[in-house]
Amino acid sequence: MEFHQLRSFVTIARENHLTRAAEQLHISQPAVSAHIKSLEEELGQPLFFRTPTGMVLTPAGEHLCRQAEVVLQEAAQFTRLGENLLNKPVGTVRIGLNRNAEFLRISTLYKKLHQNCPNIEIVLHQSISGTILKLVKAGELDCGFILGDCEVEGLSHLYLDGFLLRVVGPVALRSKLINADLAMLADLPWIGIPDDCPYSRIMEKYFQDRGLQLQTEVVADQQAAIVSMIQSGVGLNFMLEEEAISAEKKGQVALWPGGGFPIDLSFAWRSQDTDSLRMKVMLAAMTATWPQAKQGGCQGGGL
Repeated sequence: MEFHQLRSFVTIARENHLTRAAEQLHISQPAVSAHIKSLEEELGQPLFFRTPTGMVLTPAGEHLCRQAEVVLQEAAQFTRLGENLLNKPVGTVRIGLNRNAEFLRISTLYKKLHQNCPNIEIVLHQSISGTILKLVKAGELDCGFILGDCEVEGLSHLYLDGFLLRVVGPVALRSKLINADLAMLADLPWIGIPDDCPYSRIMEKYFQDRGLQLQTEVVADQQAAIVSMIQSGVGLNFMLEEEAISAEKKGQVALWPGGGFPIDLSFAWRSQDTDSLRMKVMLAAMTATWPQAKQGGCQGGGL
């Protein structure tokens, strides 16, 4: 039994899907499938029910998955203990990225981190904020960048900066956006987003809480896909203000003039890791990269 098999097991259990688990782990689907097959053969029993829609834990799988999570957490603690005894950070730091590397200043972060800790390996994982929070809490990632609310039990966070979200839509809808209020915006076609996307909290607070139901045409969970669909005429969604203004000047989108929705960018990690050497040097590099960083944040504010 190997740790990589347990990671595959726990990830499939969380995602309920073999392909999504392989994407999360950055390995091939046949490799993940082989991990589970080996585990099931070693344990002498199936861990999942295979269904047309995905993978569901068997009763035995549910019990064993809880124990697998404990084993992986203990393994991480073992590594942290080794670092402390050596008084030198070693190993890999797995960082979740919710935006592109340039926006998140990853090159600068990497340089500052390796000035003092050249032996640390950095692994970057692209996902949306809600998924990154889940992966950090589960120990699948060590830390990650988050837009919006990140007040999660067991996690700590560093406020990095505040931004405004702006509503943008296809150029063909510019005349309808100019004088639209929230109710009129809700009647236009929208690109839907998953519940764990930070933009969904904005939608809930300013539209659904006012009894306004958005007319969703399609659902997307990646910013690049959302922007592409806006430009293609599919519907409305949000962009960070600087990006939205730039796209409007290029004639790629139409910008709603009604104001912005504040949202925070933060950096989250497990509270239990705060005193580990790896996290200490990571946070020192983060504060050097984002000079305005401070403990706290993670909000989605008002208009």
